[in-house]
Amino acid sequence: MYTLGFIGAGHLGSALIEGFLAKEVLSPASICAYDPSEEVRASLTAKGITVLENEVAVASSSKFIIVAVRPSDVRGVMETIRDAVTFNNVIISVAAGVTISAIKKFLGKECKLVRAIPNVACSFGNGVTAVSYAMPITYQELQLVKGLFESIGILRVVEEKQLNDYIAAAGSSAAYIYYMVKAIEEGAVAQGIDAETAQIVATRVLIGAAKMMETSKKSADELLASIATPKGTTAEALNVMEKSGFSQIMADAMLACTKRAKDMDIINLP
Repeated sequence: MYTLGFIGAGHLGSALIEGFLAKEVLSPASICAYDPSEEVRASLTAKGITVLENEVAVASSSKFIIVAVRPSDVRGVMETIRDAVTFNNVIISVAAGVTISAIKKFLGKECKLVRAIPNVACSFGNGVTAVSYAMPITYQELQLVKGLFESIGILRVVEEKQLNDYIAAAGSSAAYIYYMVKAIEEGAVAQGIDAETAQIVATRVLIGAAKMMETSKKSADELLASIATPKGTTAEALNVMEKSGFSQIMADAMLACTKRAKDMDIINLP
């Protein structure tokens, strides 16, 4: 019996695997997985993870089952593994937009179930994960699940209705940062800096800013004030951003993300 089985090991699934292995909370020998992609299966094998022939084999061979497939595929997976899942299993779904009640209906039986919303930074131990769970999971089982996600970053246990908010604030937010970095790179190139240097500069500035926020313990407002001296160059740039509605654009984008997650909750109802 494997401790952890993955059904789906694409971008998010592989990020979780890499994080667990890097933090040595699990060994490759304690993990099994299945993914329809031959390339993904080869990558898993190279990590020392046992690749099984299908989803049913993973479900019947694992204590904890992480379902890391697209939301539209969750129903099919649950119907496929229905007969293999027992009361000994704990299912952990990382699919956005598929509620606990929907998953239980897809499975067609009572089960121990956790919904988790992690982000890809968990691959190197800097993830943010929000989880919600359904009884009758035991205290010991829940602690084990929490321990897994705590090993790869920050964990928050929340009511299920809050998970969509965490998708906007953490699950999807890395993309906002990438988008901003891309804009800085393009702006630098437009002003005459070569593309390679622009990418290096934008990336290093991002890393440095994140480290400063983490180590200084200062708020974003305090750090802004320390850089943006009155009537200086940084203040002038920030004035343009404020006049362009940067803060409102970000708020609107996050609301749109949350709304889409709620819409998916409805779309994926049985």
